[in-house]
Amino acid sequence: MHADAARRSVDVLVVDDDAAVRASCAEILRASGFEVEVAEDGDVALSVLHDFEVGLMLLDLKMPRRDGFGVLEALETPPPVVLISAFPLDDAVRARVGAKISHYLQKPVSPHRLVPLVASIVWS
Repeated sequence: MHADAARRSVDVLVVDDDAAVRASCAEILRASGFEVEVAEDGDVALSVLHDFEVGLMLLDLKMPRRDGFGVLEALETPPPVVLISAFPLDDAVRARVGAKISHYLQKPVSPHRLVPLVASIVWS
């Protein structure tokens, strides 16, 4: 059997070092019918991505240990990525993340923007 065939699938992986952000995003998405996994940093995110087939990753850029940039650099072909950050998405960040991101949401993340965006990507 192919190794990937044994992996479970999950709709969304929420990666953020802020426990309140992780919990809030996960709760909102689960209440909307999505299967969700969470990771507190980039190293844990890479482990989850190894174990699960992920439909979309919500990814914070600024985290201890391995940050969001490090996650994107480690993945040749990431799942669709929605960056979440307290900071505006400037040209320097765009240049570093390139085409590996699908969308950007500024924190605090609004449920009214999060759910339709995730649905449009995961359920399309």
